Amino acid sequence: MTLAGGTRARRPLFGNANFMLLVGGQFISQMGDRLAMVAFPWLVYTTTHSALSTGVVLAMFTLPYVLFGVLAGGVLDRIDRRGVMVAADIIRGALVLAVPFVAEHSTNAVFVLAFLTACATVFFDPGLMALLPDVVPAEDLLRANSVLAATTHVTEIIGYATAGFVVFYLAMRTTFTVDAATFGVSAVTLLAMTLTGAPSRVGKPTDGTARDLAFWVEIREGVAYLVHHVGLRANTALTLAAVAGVGASYPLTFLLAADRFHGTRTFGFMEAAIAVGYLTGSVVLGVLGKRLRKGLAITIGLMVMGVCYSLPWFLHTLPLVLADFAVLGVANAAVLISIDTYVQSVVPDRLRGRVWGVRFTLTQGVYAAIDDPGSLQNLANELNYR
Repeated sequence: MTLAGGTRARRPLFGNANFMLLVGGQFISQMGDRLAMVAFPWLVYTTTHSALSTGVVLAMFTLPYVLFGVLAGGVLDRIDRRGVMVAADIIRGALVLAVPFVAEHSTNAVFVLAFLTACATVFFDPGLMALLPDVVPAEDLLRANSVLAATTHVTEIIGYATAGFVVFYLAMRTTFTVDAATFGVSAVTLLAMTLTGAPSRVGKPTDGTARDLAFWVEIREGVAYLVHHVGLRANTALTLAAVAGVGASYPLTFLLAADRFHGTRTFGFMEAAIAVGYLTGSVVLGVLGKRLRKGLAITIGLMVMGVCYSLPWFLHTLPLVLADFAVLGVANAAVLISIDTYVQSVVPDRLRGRVWGVRFTLTQGVYAAIDDPGSLQNLANELNYR
């Protein structure tokens, strides 16, 4: 895809109307995502009073990535990515709008709606990463990823608090209506972007059986490209290592908060410190832009993350631990934003969807396997914290 007219004019990042539409739409949509991540488990828990059922509905948001991420990538390379993302927004909006009505009759149906909503998201998230190089020129990719990452963490810092207020003080039906409306905003901003391009990036046979076979051949092509591209393979291995470290640290952070500082309330402060650090790192990377060497940022960032993960066990005051976690967040931003930018810069347009689909499948699978949903509950029970 290019700008209408077939050329892409060089312009300042914040003067790029398409990019600003994308950022604005995703900010609103991600605020809605925070609503959903609070409203879904709250609805299930208040209905069932079961911790297990609450954990199940949260798992519904991860499982589809593992099951359908590769498939979604193939679809994103076959048809117009923006069209797929708009369709995903419309479907998600309709599904969450139905939740409070369905919940009156069946809790199991809420699980189904949560799962289907996440399935639609599986098509949206890789699509966003694959679409960004069509929105901004290559030299602005690092800054653009930094802005999107900063936007995400702003919504995490203020969105969950806002979600808690909305869920507690407003009717559940109103909460899900607001969430549905945010998906509508995202769809409208995507449609407002002045992008043009062929709806298909790979040739497709007209015969139905041959077309189905060709689709799976295309999937294998995307996997093979990731495996055989030396830089991309190393990049993916680093990503999985970072994801495994972050996933493993989550229950360990809880244990540190509960055991060292005599209460789980400090756990929230620790997670907030990481989020503030990530936001700071995103801003710094955005300022540096193309002057930053991505390989150096990844290498130093991983080294700093390793040091920061080991230090808390030797620190005995909460302020020092929070400072350590803030630095960890900065390093995490340097690693992940540079990694994403590298992938976008080396993968050909026709393969972007498939490569991102495979990577989302791998990263979400590793995170789900490492970050055992029952680990926090087990730790809390063991330490008698509630």
